[in-house]
Amino acid sequence: MQASFTIPEKQLLPYIAVIWTFESSGGIPFADGRLIVPDGRAKIIIPYRSGASAAVGSRLMIAHQHQILLVGIQSNPVTIASTTAETGTIGMELTPKGLYHFFNLSMHELTNQMFSFEDLFGSWGVRLQARVEEATRPQEKIALLQNALTQFLRKSSRDYSLLDYTLDTISQSHGLITVQSLEAQTGYTRRYLDMLFREHIGLSPKSYANIVRFQKVYQLWTQGKLPSFLEDNPHAYYYDQSHFIKEFKRFTGFTPGQYRAVANDFGKAFQSEK
Repeated sequence: MQASFTIPEKQLLPYIAVIWTFESSGGIPFADGRLIVPDGRAKIIIPYRSGASAAVGSRLMIAHQHQILLVGIQSNPVTIASTTAETGTIGMELTPKGLYHFFNLSMHELTNQMFSFEDLFGSWGVRLQARVEEATRPQEKIALLQNALTQFLRKSSRDYSLLDYTLDTISQSHGLITVQSLEAQTGYTRRYLDMLFREHIGLSPKSYANIVRFQKVYQLWTQGKLPSFLEDNPHAYYYDQSHFIKEFKRFTGFTPGQYRAVANDFGKAFQSEK
C-alpha cells in the first residue's frame, strides 16, 4: 500500500484539508482493519482504478470505478474495502467550510451518505466525470477537480461569516466550547445555530464539536501520548476515564484496549496528515 499527498492550490487551502492518492497492487489487505474514524471532514472520492466499498454499521456504500463521489461528514466509524486487484483512489478531504462554500446542497441529507456528482449535479457532473476519466495520470485528475471546485467557489456569493466564525471558534477550542458559550459569543440562539449547522454542515454544533474533541485526543492516542496526557489533564477533554472509553468506542467501534490489537495501517496512513 502506498499513500501520497498533494498540497491544494492556494485559493482552495481554507476549504480542502488534504488531497491524497492511495494505490495498491492488491487492494486493501483484509488483515488490515481498514477503519476510518469520524474526523469532521466531508470527502470527494474518485476510484480511478477498480472500485471500492464502505460499510457504515450494517449499511454498504458502493463506489464504482471512475465515479466522482461526495461523501458527507461521517458521525460513525467506516470500514473500507476494495477488490484484490490493482487499486487506485484519489481523495479530497474538505474542511467543513468547504462544504457550504463549494456546494449549495442540504448537507444533512449527505451526513453518513455518499452520492455521485452525476446524481447531485446532473449533466455538468457527467461531463466533469468524463473529463476526469479521460485524464491518464492521477495528478491530471486532481488538477481537473481542483479547477472545478475553484469554479464553484467563484460562484458562491452568500455571506457565511457566522458559520465561518463559529467553526473557527469550535476548532480553536479543540471542541471544548459549550453551545451556551457559542450562543453568548455569536448572539444567536442554540435553535438557530442548530438549524444553520444542520443545513450547511450536516451536524449540530454540539455533535461537530464532539468529533473535533475526539480527533484531538485520538491523534494523541495514536502517537502514544495518551497515558501521560490523561494523567496531566484528567478533565481537560473528558469527565473521566469512563467517559473517554465510551466516546472512543462510539467513534471507533472498539475500546482503547481492543483497538490496540487491531492492525489499521490503512487508517493510520492518513491520520498523520490531519
